[in-house]
Amino acid sequence: MNKYFKILSAATLVFWSTSCDDMKLDTYLDNPNQVSVSNLDVNLLMNQIQADFADFIKEANVPTSELSRMRAMTGGEAYERAFQPQSQDDVWNRGYQDVLINIETLLKKTDGTGLTHHSGAARVMKAYTYLTLADIYGDIPYSEAVKAGDGIFNPKADDDKAVYMACISMLDEAIALFAKTPTATMSRDVYYSTSAANWTAAANTIKLKAYLNMRLTDAAASKAAINTLLTANLIDTDAEEFVYRYGTADVPQRSRQDWYLNFYTPALGSPEDYINNYYMMISYKQKGVEDPRWRYYFYRQVGSIARALKDDPKSVPCRISPRPEHYTRDQAWCSFEPGFLGREHGNGDGIPPDSKARTCVGVYPAGGRLDINTGNTDYAGYSQRGQGANGAGIFPILMASFTDFMKAESALTLGTTGDAKALTMAGVKKSINRTRSFSVALKQELPAGLEASQAEYEAKVSSLYDAATNKLDVISKEYLIALWGNGIEAYNMYRRTGGLPSDIQPIRSANGGKFFRTLVYPSVYVNLNSSAKQKTDPAVKVFWDNHADGSIK
Repeated sequence: MNKYFKILSAATLVFWSTSCDDMKLDTYLDNPNQVSVSNLDVNLLMNQIQADFADFIKEANVPTSELSRMRAMTGGEAYERAFQPQSQDDVWNRGYQDVLINIETLLKKTDGTGLTHHSGAARVMKAYTYLTLADIYGDIPYSEAVKAGDGIFNPKADDDKAVYMACISMLDEAIALFAKTPTATMSRDVYYSTSAANWTAAANTIKLKAYLNMRLTDAAASKAAINTLLTANLIDTDAEEFVYRYGTADVPQRSRQDWYLNFYTPALGSPEDYINNYYMMISYKQKGVEDPRWRYYFYRQVGSIARALKDDPKSVPCRISPRPEHYTRDQAWCSFEPGFLGREHGNGDGIPPDSKARTCVGVYPAGGRLDINTGNTDYAGYSQRGQGANGAGIFPILMASFTDFMKAESALTLGTTGDAKALTMAGVKKSINRTRSFSVALKQELPAGLEASQAEYEAKVSSLYDAATNKLDVISKEYLIALWGNGIEAYNMYRRTGGLPSDIQPIRSANGGKFFRTLVYPSVYVNLNSSAKQKTDPAVKVFWDNHADGSIK
């Protein structure tokens, strides 16, 4: 011990006897644990951006899937209690602190260098991120955002329409970059395997959804732009779908699809979330015929409500509660046979012992279990981590079916090229086929004869469309069903159509307050930015929403 102490003392004396000038201490001011921008590997940074982009979409999907009645909104019995500023922090942080900051860093290294695929893909993700933030929050920082290096620490919020137009220009820049021959492609592209054509299709389809949103406030410009896009490369085949693919690894936890993690926990029969009853009902047999997708979308842990009560008589307490007076008799309430149990929109009650009775997400898109119960009312098969496809799901950012539904809505409302009914039916067909093929690819295949008839379902939708006074109502419901897993586009569609589908489940309380036309700003934004001012009214709308106040439930 004394020996080592003497050596250390000698070293210390040598250090202090050396002049500061000779040591040039200022050369060691850089953090040795931080890679400087000048030395960064653009491929490694792009890998990080792609993963963070998926996490941003996942966080943005949390409030939007609740507002669009996919997942049950359980944070409060009134809108203003269900969505607090602090609950929005993860969306904001993922968007600005992770995705957008890193993209700006990447673009400084790749623009003008011949790495056109890197620069183009980064612009697509940047545009999608800003558009999504604008859709959810309205006015947001853009022109002064992520510019702390320029001394801007309190960026102002830009008008959301200006953000939209800037993003459309950004997507045009990306498309032009993809048309060039790069000096090198991305070493790892989890979205499109470096296909410039598919990235171009994604950019054009994001423009399509942006112009469709704006159809309410600038119909002429939207119609012209969409007609031009209809002749361009769009996502209209499964090979072009814009998705993030999850795996099955235990570490990191985010390897698995997040809905799977919520419904398939390590403890047997212990899901931590609820699906909205309305969404399960419209996706099961509301039309009088079964939807071929429901066994892929949902997994019932029990074959009947009676089986749930057999496990625990207190598992379904809402059965003895009166149906809210503002709920019609044909609207979903509490639970329904055979064995479906979720929650109502705005049910903020405590949690009963219902974990083994809750319906879970299925194989599409979460990577869970197929529902193969053939009618055994005494069936009980509880969910657990590792079951089904073990979380190897996807986040469906933009699917081929989505494009058809957007085209259908545009044809009906703007008169753009195409037949609205034919496009609607094409969207239904593509959604069903893709749901099935996705499951089969994960070796989750329904036994022969168990899937409901696709022909009967399509015929029913066709007849409903023909008979409908409001055909947009039919399109909206079929689009909502096809959107399962993507609350972002469902929230947009719901506001854009003025609250369609018309039979959507209202908030449970008769005094649930105003629907959030845009969400409150995150606490990290209003508390840390002196330029920010919190909204005081949930009725504040995104610029493209011109529907009357109070028209959306």
